[in-house]
Amino acid sequence: MKRLSVCLVAVLLCCMLAGCSFRSGSAGNDRRFMVTALGFSESGDNITVTAEIVTVNSESAKAEPSPQTLSYTANGITKALCGIANSLSRPMLLEHCGVIVIGTTLSAERLREIFDYCFKENRITLSAYMISTDDPTALLDGEPVSSVAVGYDIMGIIGQKSETGKIKFENRYFEIESRREKGERVFSMPYFARTEDGVTLDGSAVFDSDKFVIKAEISEEMK
Repeated sequence: MKRLSVCLVAVLLCCMLAGCSFRSGSAGNDRRFMVTALGFSESGDNITVTAEIVTVNSESAKAEPSPQTLSYTANGITKALCGIANSLSRPMLLEHCGVIVIGTTLSAERLREIFDYCFKENRITLSAYMISTDDPTALLDGEPVSSVAVGYDIMGIIGQKSETGKIKFENRYFEIESRREKGERVFSMPYFARTEDGVTLDGSAVFDSDKFVIKAEISEEMK
């Protein structure tokens, strides 16, 4: 509890200093920017955060929710998210983030930073799915097929495969974090790729000591 309190204070101070806002404004706002998925990739000393955002117009019941993908590169996660937030006309909501996309090129140090951030930022649900791909921005930056957002498409695929019983997924944030806290070095996440038909489950990304090591293939019948 002490760790959580200290971390939350630090994050709030960073956001105040950076001038960004993630929460909703007054009840009179006509639009809401809901983050459905967050992607993380690395380039040198910088991290690129990609947010898939669904815009909802609360003043018009006929207005269809519209998705967009925004990316920002900085030397830290909070700065990158603030860069995205500052480009929006209204604050963005992190409470709806259902998917965390991990780039396979991330260093172990960056992956630990992401795990720590998700723990500190209590608006990101602990039950968010963690998946992996080579290029998080390319994965999220496409038209959704079966729902309003690519992130929700991914959640639907994982849910469908889990219901069939062919694959046992244990890739929610709290499940992977629990294994890491117990000292388990090896864990895996579903690996997703983008095709002409949308996003597809294309294997299992295996991590050792917080570093991606290999993509394991899965049988065609499990895809």
